[in-house]
Amino acid sequence: MAGPPVDVHIAQSVVDASPRAWDLSTPVSAVKSYLAWVSYADRIGQSVVATPTMSANEEVRVDSYIQFYLEKSRLIDQHLASISFGTASKGATNTVVPTKETWTYSYLSVAEGNAVLAGPYTASYDVTYTVVKRSNGSWAVDLVKPKARGTVK
Repeated sequence: MAGPPVDVHIAQSVVDASPRAWDLSTPVSAVKSYLAWVSYADRIGQSVVATPTMSANEEVRVDSYIQFYLEKSRLIDQHLASISFGTASKGATNTVVPTKETWTYSYLSVAEGNAVLAGPYTASYDVTYTVVKRSNGSWAVDLVKPKARGTVK
């Protein structure tokens, strides 16, 4: 992770509450795993835990967001409230997976106890995921294009 060092306190119980092992066997399962692991990474302030679910390009974007939050001495605790998948579009080198998503989220302090700084909020998005197949046959999220439906705080 890049950027200045930030003293982040995360309870061991939060660290221990990692998502189940990722499933990268299909484009849709890769998107689901990506969402679970990126949410976890955001909560603990460590992008590296989610990297198996994404390409190097997406890793840079995710890490940048986490670093942005840490520079503001906050974490984001987000939970996927609902998701629906549209029809995937298969290309020669990738698959595009459209979704409609609703999230709940709060901003938390990096200080011990992780007090809520703001929220909870709700946000809805139309999202397009570009997922690529790796040489080992697994799928990875390569590009995420969200379009907010309404206000995001």
